[in-house]
Amino acid sequence: MIEAVVVRWKAIVFGMVVAIALGGAVALLAIQTRPTREAVATYTALFTAANRQDLKGATRLCSERYRRAHPLRLADEGGIVGLPRNIHKNFQAWRQGTNIWVCPTNRVGPVYQFVREQDAWRFDGPVGLLRGRGEFIPLADLTDPGAPALDDPSSANSSQPE
Repeated sequence: MIEAVVVRWKAIVFGMVVAIALGGAVALLAIQTRPTREAVATYTALFTAANRQDLKGATRLCSERYRRAHPLRLADEGGIVGLPRNIHKNFQAWRQGTNIWVCPTNRVGPVYQFVREQDAWRFDGPVGLLRGRGEFIPLADLTDPGAPALDDPSSANSSQPE
């Protein structure tokens, strides 16, 4: 009889230890992934604002550096010039130093940077291109230093139909 009680208590203690260990692991995972989850939430709010053409809302979600370099303006075809407007279900997001990088496409496409500013994650613009097999090409390697900026209206390509 006493042996049955001891075995039962051992099982209960073992179950409690396992539950505490699992709870601790889940809590640690939640703490470690919080910045990435917050940056993705900012990205989602940003493309929602872009799709609604909400300049005020989008401005709040962009970093000060990005707003200085790229004043936000509405795009003729909808959205806001220079801001992404969608996300794929198989997107990637990861920490890159103190920043968060998000590739909103199906693992191949543009990579956007989010920086921590004023206790929130802010969109800081594109940083490069993610290619197959995880190859990352920084933005500096993709652009010609002498070429006009893509979002500059005075640099319109004359070969484009109007």
